Amino acid sequence: MKNLFLLLKIIVFTVVFFLLTVPVAFMLKDDVNSYSRVLTHEFYSQDNIDILFCGASHVSHGIDAHISDKAFGKNTFSTGTPSQGINGTYAIIQQALKSYKPSKIYLECDFAIVCRDGENPKKMGTADFIVSEFLRDSAVKTQFILENSSPTNLLNAFLPIGKDKRLTLNPKKFLNKCKSLLNGYYFEYKYSESDAGYAGKGCVLNYDVIADGTFSNNSSEPEFKPVSEYWKSYIERICDLCKENNVELVFYSMPGSDFYLHEKGNYDDFYFAVKDFLSGLGYEYYDFNLCKPDFAFADHHYSDDNHFNQDGVARFSQIFCDFFTGKVSASDMFYDSYAEKVSAQNDTIYGLIYHYSDDKKTLLIEPVKNHVDSSRITYDVYALCGNEEITIAEKSNDSTFVLPSGKSGKIRVVSYIDGVKQNDCIENFAAF
Repeated sequence: MKNLFLLLKIIVFTVVFFLLTVPVAFMLKDDVNSYSRVLTHEFYSQDNIDILFCGASHVSHGIDAHISDKAFGKNTFSTGTPSQGINGTYAIIQQALKSYKPSKIYLECDFAIVCRDGENPKKMGTADFIVSEFLRDSAVKTQFILENSSPTNLLNAFLPIGKDKRLTLNPKKFLNKCKSLLNGYYFEYKYSESDAGYAGKGCVLNYDVIADGTFSNNSSEPEFKPVSEYWKSYIERICDLCKENNVELVFYSMPGSDFYLHEKGNYDDFYFAVKDFLSGLGYEYYDFNLCKPDFAFADHHYSDDNHFNQDGVARFSQIFCDFFTGKVSASDMFYDSYAEKVSAQNDTIYGLIYHYSDDKKTLLIEPVKNHVDSSRITYDVYALCGNEEITIAEKSNDSTFVLPSGKSGKIRVVSYIDGVKQNDCIENFAAF
């Protein structure tokens, strides 16, 4: 009896503690202006969803439902949340199948997700908790938490408060949350930033524009990793789930900039690995990185090196819909490989990478280019230090430059092929 009483006390304490943390977590959550919260609310407000777009940020920044609804003549919805892993995509598809009866699912295969291994030991991060907040079916949510948490992380996973749950102790943000609740803004479910807005049904529009020829980086991107077995295992489960529910499943990849892809190595290694794997499961794979010139994208369609801005979203949405509604054939739309696409291009420098020496005294410029010979490339280099512009080099065939001693500011590099301007890039620097 004594042990039973102790057990009851533990249970009561646990329940009371859990209930007390719910309002605390709600008030401390930094989600007043969160597009995933707006997306989630709108998802459950639909009368029906016929076509579902699934994946991470490439989905939320890829398909505008105003265009896809009209093109397909059906109700479409994008469920792309930030950095959503394939585990999260599987759970969201489970939820969608319970909430609605979509006839078709388009699953985006971003290499950043495809090549990502699962946590070992299992541990839910911010991206997983965003997915968990999306899930309203208790069985789906519980399965998701248990599958993605090791025993030592279960308490953090189940409690409303905890690590990686977007909680904030910032007084300004807390007061803003209180204000939004009092004036009702919080319940209007809006998302608006100075550089982004919400188009509806899961689509986010970035307003920033990368001017043509201005892609640059001050460090090299890591090379492509192999397609992960973790991703493959979930894809097999998604395929089985869709077959069980008579849902057509289509795999595609949204295009990143050529600058981004070339930074990371041979894109065809990734493309054929995914294509061969999906083919083995009986599915086609459509990679819009292989688009022919009439359907290609310029720098100004992007807000960064791998996310579309609002103009890019509009263009990609139309191209995507034209292809999948049969207005454009695969042979007209795609090259057979990324290498074939590159070989058909004019000589091009996609962008520049700035490499600073350890002592910050010199700068090495690495052109990210296609088949153009480096001997044909020249550079103008300027140090922009406040109101002062220092000319470091003009029409130089060298790629290594001495930085002005003791200065800080920005380095502007203009590149040329045979004297014809290609790029005009600016990155920060500090020399000592």
